[in-house]
Amino acid sequence: MSQNRFWNQNKGGRSRGGYNRGGRGGNRGWPRNRGGYDGPNANYDGFGGGGRYQKDFHQNPNMKHWPPRQQKREQRDSPGKRLSEDLIGVTEYISSHEGFNGIIKSRYSDFQVSEMNENGEIAKLTNTKPPVAPSDVAIDDDEELLLNKYNLEILPMETWDKINSLAVNSSDEKVEIDMEGVTKEQRTKIHDAVKKAFGESIVGSTVNVGNKKFMRFERYRKGVRIDNRVKWVWPGEYVYFIVHKENCDTMDAAVRIAERIGVHVKPSMLGYAGTKDRRAKTSQWFSVRRVDPARIAAACRALRDIRVGNFSFRNDNLKLGMLKGNKFRIALRNVTAPEASVDSACENLRESGFINYYGLQRFGSRVETPTYDIGLKLLQGNFQEAIDAILEPRQGPLEQALHTYKSVGAADALLYVPRRAAAAAHSEARLLRSLADAPNDLVGALSKLARNIRLLYLHSYQSLVWNRAVSERIRRFGLTPAEGDLVPLSSVECEDEEEEDESDGEEGDQEEAKDEPNLPPEAMKNVKPKVNEEAKEKVPVKVLTAEDVSSGRYSIFDIILPLPGGDIEYPPNMIEYYEELLKKDGLRMDMKHKYKSYTMSGAYRHMVVRPLQVEWRHVRYSDPFADLIPSDRDELEHKNITGIVEGGKYRALLLTMILPSSCYATMALRELLKVDTSCDNQALQNNYHKRKDSDKRSETEDTDNNEGEKGTENTDGESDSGEKRKLEGEADDAAKKLKMDN
Repeated sequence: MSQNRFWNQNKGGRSRGGYNRGGRGGNRGWPRNRGGYDGPNANYDGFGGGGRYQKDFHQNPNMKHWPPRQQKREQRDSPGKRLSEDLIGVTEYISSHEGFNGIIKSRYSDFQVSEMNENGEIAKLTNTKPPVAPSDVAIDDDEELLLNKYNLEILPMETWDKINSLAVNSSDEKVEIDMEGVTKEQRTKIHDAVKKAFGESIVGSTVNVGNKKFMRFERYRKGVRIDNRVKWVWPGEYVYFIVHKENCDTMDAAVRIAERIGVHVKPSMLGYAGTKDRRAKTSQWFSVRRVDPARIAAACRALRDIRVGNFSFRNDNLKLGMLKGNKFRIALRNVTAPEASVDSACENLRESGFINYYGLQRFGSRVETPTYDIGLKLLQGNFQEAIDAILEPRQGPLEQALHTYKSVGAADALLYVPRRAAAAAHSEARLLRSLADAPNDLVGALSKLARNIRLLYLHSYQSLVWNRAVSERIRRFGLTPAEGDLVPLSSVECEDEEEEDESDGEEGDQEEAKDEPNLPPEAMKNVKPKVNEEAKEKVPVKVLTAEDVSSGRYSIFDIILPLPGGDIEYPPNMIEYYEELLKKDGLRMDMKHKYKSYTMSGAYRHMVVRPLQVEWRHVRYSDPFADLIPSDRDELEHKNITGIVEGGKYRALLLTMILPSSCYATMALRELLKVDTSCDNQALQNNYHKRKDSDKRSETEDTDNNEGEKGTENTDGESDSGEKRKLEGEADDAAKKLKMDN
């Protein structure tokens, strides 16, 4: 286990005498190693929130089931086996070139992603300052409010007359309107309309009288509470802003941004079009409803690895799938092949494209419990097994709680969940809390997970089936259209199954989720009937005949394969293969489930895709840990990137690609390099700059022949950065694992 992680750091003087100093709000004096368990938090600064999270391990007799210290050290020192491409069905190539060596993500700054929105604009952080609020006179957040002093679409004339009499007469009377069935959004419109008409002379408030809710208006006088909520003065209902993040994933960033903004903003309130890699520098749009840009900017200022800016406004929320693609800027290090061979491979990628596999990121990093295995258990209805897999003990801020859950149960495990669980452990913490409240309500506990998290597991299984199906399709029929293939008759834009807004499942949101909200009874006569939206139409497809194939009208880029579900058509030439895969897992072809939320409708995905853009150039460098690509933040802060040097010891390929949405850049790189893109395989190459003496002597003899393409000098003189230690550790672990496997 990495000693650089914050929960594993030894705090030195804070643990004198075997006791740690508790965190903010915690008890001073947390027993460090009582009960014989050297847990990960023995060297941690303590969780906030008092003694609730600082129980001694010896208090629970079941703690004897926890792994002993020596066993945990062996687990820490042994590199964990990770998923490889063959396990997820990624086995085929379409190009004939030999490939070449190039390290993917040697540093996270070597992989930079910028989102492309539906208008073709590339997300680029250029300004972190919030916009200046416009004057109230120039703002019209609801044009109907300005049509008349008294907006009859909001309230009937008789109610306006009553409120007007309060304003012109020195009366202590009140006007009350029944708010039964009225949503918060509609109450806000009424408040805004009255404030627009009467200014500060009339004070509005929402009160409870008995079991009923009323909106009350009265004349302003000393002692009457003024509605001092900030009026929304911006030109759109939703604030859009660019989030530039480094080495953290999108959901992690959403949790941290929401926490910084304040208690009234939850991660589920933040919209984004797609999730971006963790080990990268990425820029993408976020959206949130009615939060002042200055508040967002101020809240995120303290986040070390996240920057926000380029604020704009729209009237619709940002949802998953609302993007055209992504721009990737990638540095492949230690390229040793001749430049002509590399250029030829890049040209081939630009012209012939790549198999549109789902990459390893889709399936998690643990071979013991990949996300597709959890998804299969959910689809099979094995909810207890799925929950146990989600809560499987592993390193991290919840390690102590997860061990307790496995050996004792959720109620005891909850005692070891930090009050503010790390963003990466947010879902597991919520699941534990739900199980502690209702241990037998497994479906209810799973429903407390954000919908996007649940769909991640289900889609992962669908993606595994798709990967295996496309590999089998290529083995059977090659890379040309075949009789029985499917082609779409309309655009296949959103290739993942449609994902709704994520919901945190808390009861407090039910009122705002009503489909048919009502205005006050006296205003109902002014409401126009709501037209129901039509259900999403199925994508029409055509089954190719022998005549279609011989006509030459279709290419491999037109062929699609389905992700299994009830709203798709299976290709006749592959239907028995899908049936074999699903039947083996105990699933139906239509993917129907006892619980509707686990019924999958399916989707289509192109077999082979071409990048929208491919550009590249060769550069040289000498420092293996120096940046080669400037990020948005680097350019914003005028930071010079000094890694590229003329005549450097090593060569790198700087590649720029624009890929359609839902495509994986690592799968394009796999086709380019002809290598396995798994972390283990890439980590094996990361010691290219750190040669042993015997290797140096051997390579020195061949220096004239290899033209200096391979570096032979070590980096003893370089700065001992945290990332350098991490990369070298990954390479050593990968080599150790390879030796153990052999």
